Amino acid sequence: MENIIGLLEKEFPSAVLNIKTEKEDTRDRVFTNSNTLLTMVLSSVQQDKTLKNSVGLFYMIHQKHKIQTLAELEQKLQAKKEFDSSLPKKAGRPKNYALHIPKSLEKNISLNTAAYSKARERVPMDLATELFKASRLDQAKNCYSHWNGYRVFSGDGTYLQMQDTESIRKEYEVKHNGVGSQGYPQGLLEVIIERGTGQLYSFKLSNRHVSELSLFYDMLDELPKKSLLLLDDLYNCYEIISKCKRLGIEIVVRAKRDRNYEVKERLAEGDEIIEIKTPKNRSKWLDDKEMPGKILLRRVQCPSLEGDDYVLVTTILNKAIHKEDIQLLYFTRWDIEIGIREVKTVMDINVLRSKTPDMALKELSISLATYNLIRKIIYASIKDLPFSPKEDFIFKFYTLNQNILIDKKGRVYNRWSSGRRRNESIDSTTSPAIKKTQ
Repeated sequence: MENIIGLLEKEFPSAVLNIKTEKEDTRDRVFTNSNTLLTMVLSSVQQDKTLKNSVGLFYMIHQKHKIQTLAELEQKLQAKKEFDSSLPKKAGRPKNYALHIPKSLEKNISLNTAAYSKARERVPMDLATELFKASRLDQAKNCYSHWNGYRVFSGDGTYLQMQDTESIRKEYEVKHNGVGSQGYPQGLLEVIIERGTGQLYSFKLSNRHVSELSLFYDMLDELPKKSLLLLDDLYNCYEIISKCKRLGIEIVVRAKRDRNYEVKERLAEGDEIIEIKTPKNRSKWLDDKEMPGKILLRRVQCPSLEGDDYVLVTTILNKAIHKEDIQLLYFTRWDIEIGIREVKTVMDINVLRSKTPDMALKELSISLATYNLIRKIIYASIKDLPFSPKEDFIFKFYTLNQNILIDKKGRVYNRWSSGRRRNESIDSTTSPAIKKTQ
């Protein structure tokens, strides 16, 4: 494991590799589920994510492992010979000392990508899911992860582009007025990120015609109690607020429009306790558990540096918490925008490269789990520091020795996507990107 994933081995949940997924009569494969999973983790932190590059990396690792194993076996065999020679000689034939090499190491592996491609398909989706769950930090706590005893999370959604294959287009095709477009298929990625660790706590992938609210509604079940969610105005709907109240989750969300409410108590200027009622028109995806009723909220008016005041609503009714503290807390919601940028551009999954829906979800799960493993290393290195790091560690961790381009606004981008085929050939003598790479 250390040979394949290197530094990530320190935080990798090795128990995942012990999950029995292969049949008992499975032959001695080079690309076992464990080796394949680790190679996919390794590939997710490479700029070149092609199967050819992945197999090439594994070939070099396999050769190194073969040399190490042979050296260890020869050393044990020599020790056995020396031990036997120290014993009194017995009648009969002399012992035959031979190296018993595992079948997977007898021959050099092929650089053909077919075996690795089939091995990726054999890796169960459950194994990728377990890896993501095990990659999360448990009981992480620092001066930024919690607020007034609450564990702080942020939620948001984004779009990913996918390959134009028949199976993916069937599930992820972009339609306009019910008619399929000629563009590439796209997926909707909904994520919840933990403040203080930067880890992805939960995610869901669907097509872009599914409501973000319905995806997020289902993800709420995974959050622990005493959680606090920071959300933008899209999520300011009765169903989300009602379920958060039922699950013991607090929420701070920006008000997107004036809604009917009744003022129950005025705490200060621009700080009120209000009551909202169930709207007449309920969402089509609504769970039957969200029964009609009334909810008490705190409505806070906030001044803006741009001069446009805005309103926050929250389920936190504790009067000892000042409204300015709630506003300062909500400023940190922007962390998720940075987190999504890192996941999409630094981890380079803005375009998923797999050609089937199952493999696309598997590729995404392993990439997000790897992102969490990197975040684990960062958390372990800075959790006891009395100050906040000034530099973006994850950017430095991932971009070492890689060709990353940055625009005038500091945003990361690639000259072109390596996940797509180009219709025109590239002239390496004139292409500035090729020259930069060389």
